[in-house]
Amino acid sequence: MEDQVYRQLYEVENEHWWFTARKDILLQYLDRRLPLPPTARVLDVGCGTGAILESFSRRYQAFGSDMAPQAIAFCRERGLTRLHLGTLETYPPSEPFDLITMLDMVEHVEDDDGLLRTARRLLAPAGHVLIAVPAFPSLWSRHDEILHHKRRYTRRGLRRLVEHAGFAVEHLTFFNSFLFPVAWAKRLAARTTGSEKANDLDIPPRPLNALLRGVFRAERGLLLRATLPVGLSLLCLARKNGAA
Repeated sequence: MEDQVYRQLYEVENEHWWFTARKDILLQYLDRRLPLPPTARVLDVGCGTGAILESFSRRYQAFGSDMAPQAIAFCRERGLTRLHLGTLETYPPSEPFDLITMLDMVEHVEDDDGLLRTARRLLAPAGHVLIAVPAFPSLWSRHDEILHHKRRYTRRGLRRLVEHAGFAVEHLTFFNSFLFPVAWAKRLAARTTGSEKANDLDIPPRPLNALLRGVFRAERGLLLRATLPVGLSLLCLARKNGAA
């Protein structure tokens, strides 16, 4: 990502509706679908400026990895210390992890298959990965370019990627579904008028920010019981296969 984006992420992650609701959803999702003990070793790959890693650190033995020095610096500002600067391939030898999370980072790498295979080698025999990626290539926008995304994913494509890398998919669903029609219409209108906004990181006015947070957060219960048919993102929980 561009350097100034890290500063903006750090400043908005604890208030912006998308980041705050997403964090709540992911934490509750793990609590219910993959309850782990406090001794569990969790690695957040592409930890960014550390908002979710900070929450993981209150629950597990949590570690973070990111390629960007700016990201690691902001993690340290949060008081986080179990950090690795570099690619996953250069992660130092360690005990295997029980869970590796890749939350909106797989779309940033050229070799997503290689990334997942490397993650698999770092997992314990019964280890899991939790992956979140942007959905629908048709929703590609200037925001994806600002964040240096390589692609957006289809449901079928993400399943194929995960299984090919040596994982068994336990749950695969869309999320951020309630706001999908609004986002789709907004991006279609922007392309038609040529007024596509470059940055979706600005915090809306407080009442609107609260409304959007509430709508997005309302999906928490559904994700614990169902598979949603459409959404702005995809969420995949997968278990390491026994075969190499």
